[in-house]
Amino acid sequence: MLANATLATLVLLACTFTANGQPVSSKALEKPGFPLATPKTQSAAAVEIKLARRKVSLVDANEIFQDASTAKPGEILEESATYTNKSKIVVTELEATLPIPFGTEFMANSTKPAAALIRASTDGMNFQTIPLKRKVKLSSGVEVEQAVPLNEYRFLRWYPGELAAGKSLTYSARFKIVEDTPQTIKLK
Repeated sequence: MLANATLATLVLLACTFTANGQPVSSKALEKPGFPLATPKTQSAAAVEIKLARRKVSLVDANEIFQDASTAKPGEILEESATYTNKSKIVVTELEATLPIPFGTEFMANSTKPAAALIRASTDGMNFQTIPLKRKVKLSSGVEVEQAVPLNEYRFLRWYPGELAAGKSLTYSARFKIVEDTPQTIKLK
């Protein structure tokens, strides 16, 4: 078991990952510096994370979920992360992070659960409440605060706090494939 454990990080491509930093699936690519979860207790290694991606379509006003191995500009993806406490004790101070795939734009108000304590980041290290804002200096020299475009969001983070023994929590959000992405992209 690890105290103050931080997970190795991944570019999300649909995988299962455990809190001790060992990938279970070869479908994940390592990318250092971006934790998917930060449980700060002795039971950190007991948290299993399952990441998934599916394509969302509307057919006759009904949502249909499809395989997301390929996607075209304008299509919608739903990314989800399910955190399961495999231990017999509570995991505390859990921070659940969902990476946003490159070539996509975060769809505001698509997060589930839509918690007040959700934050976003453009770099995976500095998380702020949504909508993200940044200071920009105008040509006149005046500094103003502007909203960060949704296509620059790279990570979402929820702060559930505790994860009871044997329980699971799932977090999800939707993203649109941006128009300047190649005609069809393979998502693994």
